[in-house]
Amino acid sequence: MDFPEKLTKWNELVRAKPRFLVFALVPILLILIVLFWRTRNSHKDVSEIIQGSIIESVYGLATVTSSDVYHLRVAVPSSIRKIFVEEGDQVKEGTPLVEFDSFGTMRSPLDGVVTKVAYETKETVVPQTPVVTVMDLRKRYLIVSLEEKGAVKIQKGQKVRIRFEALGEQNFNGEVRSVYPADGQFQVHITPENIPPQILPGMTADVAIQTSAKENVILVPIKGISSGKINILENGKVNTKEIRTGLVNSEYAELISGEVKLGDKVLLLGDN
Repeated sequence: MDFPEKLTKWNELVRAKPRFLVFALVPILLILIVLFWRTRNSHKDVSEIIQGSIIESVYGLATVTSSDVYHLRVAVPSSIRKIFVEEGDQVKEGTPLVEFDSFGTMRSPLDGVVTKVAYETKETVVPQTPVVTVMDLRKRYLIVSLEEKGAVKIQKGQKVRIRFEALGEQNFNGEVRSVYPADGQFQVHITPENIPPQILPGMTADVAIQTSAKENVILVPIKGISSGKINILENGKVNTKEIRTGLVNSEYAELISGEVKLGDKVLLLGDN
């Protein structure tokens, strides 16, 4: 390559150099923009420390149960001569249910709905096996199973908030009637108030049992708490503070102690 060709090649490289620099700088500029945006927006998710009331609740999934159920059983084997009812039938007290060869006709002791017919005509009934089940659908209660951590907070008379998924966001009230052990779990019997007739035994409900309540306390957003610490945003800076909390609900925790005050902006950490 002679000198004029070398000179031409050199001039091309010099002219191309700015383009190489641009291509090299573009990724760096993009990274800086992203970091700036994150830094600028990292402090946007904040919530203030407030004063108010707090209710601590134990949550569970309850099942609707009838409190008045009759299972027709026999003490000795007997053949069925006739069955008078079908599943879904409405019956009154005294309505004939089943006629047996050995001891005649058995009748319903209550008003209700036949929810199960376990045998057919001419079959022989096994002793103590339910033949027909009648249930009063108007007399209902809720039962929820809890582990001991939740059950230890439950007492008779506590208020309960009840929500049936099929009825949307509508809430109903209830009250704890009793709590007792069963099969390694702890059962809570809840008496509901004015639940609609379309709520049937076997349906489920979300329940919140109110175990504690306090008025006029300092409340810290729980989404800002991590291992007993919160981050306070002050004058564009983040300061970490240690706190101790008491009652807790789905949004706030009661502040027991800590160098924070009403109105402080707590940096939220997202879903805990």
